[in-house]
Amino acid sequence: MTPHSASADQLDQLVDTEKGLVATTIFQDEAIYQQELERIFARCWLYLGHDSELEKEGDYIAAKMGDDPIVVVRARDGRIRAFLNSCRHRGPKLCRADKGNTGALRCPYHGWTYALSGELLGVPRLKTAYHDELDKRQFGLVEVAQLDTYQGMIFATWDPDASSLREYLGDFTVYLDMMMNRAEGGVEVIGGVHKWTIETNWKIPAENFCGDQYHLSTTHGSSVEVGLRNRVGDAGHTLKVDGGHSLIREKGGATQGTAALSDYTRYVEETRERIARERGPEAAEFVPIGVGTIFPNLSFLDSVRFRTLRIFHPVGPRRIEINSWCLVDKELSPELKEAAMRQYVLVFGPSGMFEQDDGEIWNSISEATRGHIGRQRVFNYQMGLGHEVPVSEVYGVDMPGTMGEAFITESNHRGFYREWARRMSAEPPALAPVGG
Repeated sequence: MTPHSASADQLDQLVDTEKGLVATTIFQDEAIYQQELERIFARCWLYLGHDSELEKEGDYIAAKMGDDPIVVVRARDGRIRAFLNSCRHRGPKLCRADKGNTGALRCPYHGWTYALSGELLGVPRLKTAYHDELDKRQFGLVEVAQLDTYQGMIFATWDPDASSLREYLGDFTVYLDMMMNRAEGGVEVIGGVHKWTIETNWKIPAENFCGDQYHLSTTHGSSVEVGLRNRVGDAGHTLKVDGGHSLIREKGGATQGTAALSDYTRYVEETRERIARERGPEAAEFVPIGVGTIFPNLSFLDSVRFRTLRIFHPVGPRRIEINSWCLVDKELSPELKEAAMRQYVLVFGPSGMFEQDDGEIWNSISEATRGHIGRQRVFNYQMGLGHEVPVSEVYGVDMPGTMGEAFITESNHRGFYREWARRMSAEPPALAPVGG
């Protein structure tokens, strides 16, 4: 491998999933990062938030698509709209809070005001300064090309020619349904959003969630000792589908579990029993579903004690902003919702024990590979290479995807980087100019 530039003809050398080798330069190089913004974050369907955060007209939340700030709002007609969070006059953010409610979107710099549907409504001194000659129709907010929801999850893309969200998620919807649609009324976000930054590349945590069961005994060894989770076994599901989406789950739902039952873990067991009756024992095996990543940067953890979604927003090649949410079934009692929230904060909140373990490792990866020699290395992703089987062969039922013969494998990592390389190598048509 010659890890040097972001040109398309070298990407097959930088990421060789047939041999299980990935060049460290893809985590450090500025040219590659800029290409990611164009070919991945401007083309893929990206997660913006959950519809439970936008219950009333005028509710809004702040989001990001790649390195672009977004405001997502419930318009007066009930539709969810998403816009670049930037005034068309000089560009300041219109909404500076993480969430709120408003009747209009007003720029804090010069006062240009926009409807919840994006149209430019008001311009101070329109008659005296602009001589009433400004065509307001030309300067509405820049809206995403497509927006859609799946199981309450809001996604958008800048690409007007992108396939539908349902096609993008593909076969992974089979497993996503088991996490987001297994209780009456679905799920909701509680506690708002947690945000923090780490000095690392966005792909490092995304690949960790997509399939890295290997690190648990070492990175999180102290958490095992104090009883925050069981020791890692050798039985479970490690599976991926086309599109770079994947998940891992210890058999029996052991992820983040403990031997002691609580009211919340009893609720999960009752849910599993109901799913077995309604959808069969194979479906119940995926309650809770475990840990996974929806390509490119939406990850989740669904355990016997809490559920979380998190986004790894890129801020340059060596920095990310993590946005993290706690989700619960709407039907849960207030007491069980509070119990789930406490466990989430303890383990995977910004100061959570697992989160601190992972953050320290991810930061050190960036530190150790940013130098001249460090950028010329390759990472090894060869675990389980050539030892994959269809999920349907293992379970004897028609379930999509492939899985490693062994539970602990890097099969999902290779699937993630295969999709990364495919999208980075494709020459995309130029996006249409946005705005007036």
